[in-house]
Amino acid sequence: MTDRTLFPDDRPDNLPHNHTATSKLAAESMRPFAGPQLMRVFRFLESRSDRGATDEEQQDALNMSGNSQRPRRNRLVELGRVKGSANMRMNRSGRPATVWIAVPPDQVQPMRSEANWPTDGKSNPNNANSAEFVPDFTI
Repeated sequence: MTDRTLFPDDRPDNLPHNHTATSKLAAESMRPFAGPQLMRVFRFLESRSDRGATDEEQQDALNMSGNSQRPRRNRLVELGRVKGSANMRMNRSGRPATVWIAVPPDQVQPMRSEANWPTDGKSNPNNANSAEFVPDFTI
């Protein structure tokens, strides 16, 4: 079960996919598991404190495939609950990998709006006094 106070904007119905049929099917099949997996990844990173964990370390510790773990970690990054640290550790292939850490609750930044409309310097473009009037019409 997902803690809605921790992740109020987590919507398992909005799972990422690359728009191919198989990716969409895979995303749909993950719908019931995405929230719990998100919490497992977050709680694991939270338990690691400043030591954090690479993606590979998370996958090993949680017994979770990379195809499940990485999208959950990416979503946590989007939510501002996880970030890449300045540290890297070598993975099994001998390449450096980012060490991911949980962001303490008091340091989580509010989510930014993705709206990109002109406001003409007005603080609320939805206000009737600031929006351009568009008359109703009938066809």
